[in-house]
Amino acid sequence: MRRSHRTVRGALASLAFALACSGAWAQGARIPAEAVDAFHQALKSKNTAAALSLLDRELVVFEYGVVDPTAEVYAFQHLPLDIDAAAVSDWAIQNRRVGGEGDIRWVLTTYRVTGKQPDGTPVDITTLETMILRRTSGLFRIVHMHWSTNDAKYQAQSQKARTAAPAK
Repeated sequence: MRRSHRTVRGALASLAFALACSGAWAQGARIPAEAVDAFHQALKSKNTAAALSLLDRELVVFEYGVVDPTAEVYAFQHLPLDIDAAAVSDWAIQNRRVGGEGDIRWVLTTYRVTGKQPDGTPVDITTLETMILRRTSGLFRIVHMHWSTNDAKYQAQSQKARTAAPAK
């Protein structure tokens, strides 16, 4: 049953990724911080298509010590894990800085993440996030994400889950 669920979820992610990249559901935001917040909201609401539409095609992700070198790798391997985690946790902004100029901007955010992990393990950590965004066609999309924490136990659990994700 669990494998069947992953297969269906993988197929849905593939379809959503194809639609997002084709421009059929292309989204973005006129303000960089709005794109970041919309991405987090898409994760929380389990809206794969909306999350993918906020990502640039040249996305690179550094997530808790694991690298997703392309948008495709992130979409098929780690986006489902991020959606599952966001659905059962709350990310409260502690502070945020926004900078850059022209078509390249950055958003640095510190979050207090509380709730639980998908396996039910309680979580109460500080997460640091760097998002770099690029404006194309008047809208900002995320071209780089970097998430980290100084909580060694959470870091180890996240690395284990992400490296155990099945390759597509």
